[in-house]
Amino acid sequence: MDHYVKLIWLVTLSFLLLGVSGVWFYKEFNPEWKQHQRAEIQENEALKGKRLEIKQILLKGEGLWSNQESGQRVDRCMTCHIDEEKIVEKHPKDLPIPYDVYGCTVCHGGNGRALESEPAHEHMYSDRDAMQEGRYYADEFIKMWKRLRVLNPEEEIRLRRESFFGPTGQYQLYVGNKECVECHKKTNPEHVNRWSATKFKTFERIEKEPDYKNGDASYKKQCYKCHTTGYREDKEIYAAKGVGCESCHGPGEVYAYLMQAVRDESDVEQGQKLAKISFDFAICGDCHIPKRHEMRQKNKKNIKAGEN
Repeated sequence: MDHYVKLIWLVTLSFLLLGVSGVWFYKEFNPEWKQHQRAEIQENEALKGKRLEIKQILLKGEGLWSNQESGQRVDRCMTCHIDEEKIVEKHPKDLPIPYDVYGCTVCHGGNGRALESEPAHEHMYSDRDAMQEGRYYADEFIKMWKRLRVLNPEEEIRLRRESFFGPTGQYQLYVGNKECVECHKKTNPEHVNRWSATKFKTFERIEKEPDYKNGDASYKKQCYKCHTTGYREDKEIYAAKGVGCESCHGPGEVYAYLMQAVRDESDVEQGQKLAKISFDFAICGDCHIPKRHEMRQKNKKNIKAGEN
């Protein structure tokens, strides 16, 4: 009897071992990412004949064990999301953070190294709404900005520059002086009153100057960088005339968002965290540099010569 019991156990264990081995071999030679790629290729005629392979972007910076990573950072999201046209369609055309340089996880979250859907999508923001609704705390934005700083191909760019980006990877909106002054005139009245009477109105004074009035469009654009708020040289537009709060502190969309009643009450601590990390006194040097107004002297001489 004992002999038959042992034989049954042996056969049972053998079948279990065979089953486990079969599952292991199936997953090893037919992993989830291959199944997903096959499905994508079958659905999209343009992808027919595409070779099954792991696709990845090598990112700057080293992965940490605390982030379930080690060694070189990589982003493998495009291993499954192989239809690049579909990716482009779902993102804004002017997105300043190209995924082929920064990867996907810097904005979407998740684990870019993983090749299975469950770990890859853990803590992930699936779309724009999720990104905006999921980041209720300053620490979430600061974490994103720090990742951007590491990934940025231009190493000279300071952290403050990364803080210009909002929760969806697009540039933050400029909210205007009124949004800032409404609260800060109570907490910092001297500072607000001094700037309201001077820097806020700097463009009004420039518009009255003879060299500005007589200057062509190219000449006037040289004034915009320092005497307007939120000037974009690439698009030749600005958010507001004058040197407003956001000229020094950066666009205020995220700051205003966290300072408002996001959770039924204003959270001053959240705003303070953002203000400390996003402000940089070096920003002053962008405008307050020697010989900034050399072009004005030359223009004034030309105006006087014309009058004579």
